[in-house]
Amino acid sequence: MKRLSDDDCQKEIQEMRRLYLENDEHHDLDTNLSVKASFFDRFRSLENQKERLRRQLAELEVKRCRATLDKKSAQKVDEKLAIKKALFKKLLDEK
Repeated sequence: MKRLSDDDCQKEIQEMRRLYLENDEHHDLDTNLSVKASFFDRFRSLENQKERLRRQLAELEVKRCRATLDKKSAQKVDEKLAIKKALFKKLLDEK
């Protein structure tokens, strides 16, 4: 790669700025925001939330079983399980 002189480098930077500003003026932000909104809506859907909560409940049940087998206190896990079950019940009631 050849080295550019300071003047050539400044010219390149100015050209890049000009191209950026030209492209930025033609860029449609509304379509970009709608694409982002639809992307996030997929993760906000009720079914996806239910599936995520089911996975979390299963993981917490496994942790509780391990704690019971190791004869450790599972109080924190039980509290988290109760919270997740309440959230899951709330989601089921929203149908």
